[in-house]
Amino acid sequence: MKDYTIEEVVQSLLKINKKSRKRALVDQRSYLIGILIHKFRITEDKVAKLTGYNRHTIHYNKKLPLSLCNDPIYESNVYVLATQYPFDFAQYSETVEEENKTQRNVNISLVIDRTTYKRLKAAGWLRGHKDIRTTIKELIDKTLKVWDE
Repeated sequence: MKDYTIEEVVQSLLKINKKSRKRALVDQRSYLIGILIHKFRITEDKVAKLTGYNRHTIHYNKKLPLSLCNDPIYESNVYVLATQYPFDFAQYSETVEEENKTQRNVNISLVIDRTTYKRLKAAGWLRGHKDIRTTIKELIDKTLKVWDE
């Protein structure tokens, strides 16, 4: 298996028509963007600067290889690129998914009365917090620490 560089991937990406929305071309762009983001761990902003693509396009396209890696149409559309620049998105996707399960935050919604809100804002101001969510998290963490003891 031949190793390849960032520059080679970027040059291949620049050869693909930017404006076309044909499925085959979108798949090829997403495959190469996925390699830059996932294999080489380049930021979206840096990929955008290297390629001239909009950062939002990069953000959208980096997810496609992970979700479509087992799709037969996607595989046929990127076959030439996959032989030239091999990367196992299926295995990588499983690894990322496992990591995300253990690191994922949970959002909660909390309804409080105006008096409690004002007290939380005052407590946050005393602690130098600009956001009430920081104050709430700190108070919950301290309370749970006492609870654990």
